[in-house]
Amino acid sequence: MEYYDPRDYDLAGRIAKLKTLHGIIEAPYLFPVIDPLRQIPRLEDIAKIGFNAFITNAYLFYRRNKGVAKDIHDFFHWKKPIMTDSGGYQILLYGSVEISNKEIVEYEKSIGTDIAVILDIPTGSKMSINEVWDAVHETIRRAWEALPLIMDSKQLWVLPIQGAPYIEPLLYSAKISSTTPYHIYALGSPTVYLEKYAYEDILEFTILARMNLPAEKPLHVFGVGHPMIIPFLVAVGADLFDSASYILYARDERLMFEWGTRRLDELQYLPCNCPVCTKYSVEELRSLSKRQRVELIALHNLYVLKKELDHVKQAIKDGRLWEYLEYRSKAHPMLRKAFSVIKKYRGYLEKYNPYTKASGQAILLINNDSVYHPRLEMNKKITYQVLTGITIKKLLLVPAISKPFNQDSVFTEFKKKYETFKILFYHPYLGLFPPELVNTFPYFQHEIGEIALNRKIVKEIVDKIRELRPSEVLIVKIDKPVYAELAEDLVRDLKDKIAKVNVIHA
Repeated sequence: MEYYDPRDYDLAGRIAKLKTLHGIIEAPYLFPVIDPLRQIPRLEDIAKIGFNAFITNAYLFYRRNKGVAKDIHDFFHWKKPIMTDSGGYQILLYGSVEISNKEIVEYEKSIGTDIAVILDIPTGSKMSINEVWDAVHETIRRAWEALPLIMDSKQLWVLPIQGAPYIEPLLYSAKISSTTPYHIYALGSPTVYLEKYAYEDILEFTILARMNLPAEKPLHVFGVGHPMIIPFLVAVGADLFDSASYILYARDERLMFEWGTRRLDELQYLPCNCPVCTKYSVEELRSLSKRQRVELIALHNLYVLKKELDHVKQAIKDGRLWEYLEYRSKAHPMLRKAFSVIKKYRGYLEKYNPYTKASGQAILLINNDSVYHPRLEMNKKITYQVLTGITIKKLLLVPAISKPFNQDSVFTEFKKKYETFKILFYHPYLGLFPPELVNTFPYFQHEIGEIALNRKIVKEIVDKIRELRPSEVLIVKIDKPVYAELAEDLVRDLKDKIAKVNVIHA
């Protein structure tokens, strides 16, 4: 069946419809983990927040019902989608479970779950390389073992990708798994890295897995349930998440925020406008019973997670996911490290990122990080391709100062003085471009915050001018910070490459 339908893209993130037997889930989506034995908050309260699907543990459900297959939707009084894990987490905790892969797969089929996971062997973070390889091979063996059992199923089946923290087995697992007909792939065992705030490791593992899996199929990242990292994972191609963090944190009286986590006893105010935080003060929460406090904090955490998912989706719609990551990366040192991974793999992001968005909104050039914006780099590459092959004997470089650049007084003045020269604009963010493009995206549709010089831009401009091979270059220098510095760097770097390079002052 046609079960996954992506419609909106930005970077490698997408908004998509995941179709299940009991309804549609809009990705990016996080499945709250539901305890079949003792669930707080109530499912109806979770649904009111906006979560229309949850994940529970089929192995615990099996044990609770002594192996008897009961309709899982009837059990939970829930007519919307349900995803079930198979007991892999219990294997990670305890080393084994008293049920086989075939048995749990058959059980998941019989209870009517919408999305089901085979019984994989999670690698965690404490295994030796040999143990990891054994876990990877066993998970792949079980994936093939389960196929004959699930081929007649109308459920969606998930194949976990194991191998982390070792790169070679992770890549092997992803590549072999990509040849199987599973509906959803899942990156296993990231929870331990989340607990350590090792966000850059989780991102790297996710990117490496995503790059080696079919782009048209969704990728689930197990155990991710904090708003700090979700936008970064979505940006690199993660579609689905699950977590019990909302309740686990609540039991420890920890409140999630998009910028971090705080214990209730560390707060004097509640910097949030969710229904919980607008109704209660810190003092009022503290005065409640432990059970009431836990339930309310869990609800707050779910509100924050839902808000983050919606914020990311809107950023995708607007083509502002990169700008959002720039903004969020300044909230915590570990997010700055995560953003460095995003910059490292921006070539991969360009593969999926649209050149423009239908919204037509201007690109926001906020600070030095914006130099690496994939949409900016993609459009500059097109411009440089347009310039390739042009014969230029005399080149005049004019600073692009104010939009529209071809109406700026500096441009009009020097255009008249140097009619025999080919004019190109230079800019600390936009690089090198001809006057003919000043009314196109992004040369007109952009807004600039902090202007700073990045050697990357200097090298781009110098390399392109070298390709054009002019015999003479004149650089118009203005007495304006950054622009003057850029002109000086261009003169210095071009003098060894071009026979005649001179500066003229505006």
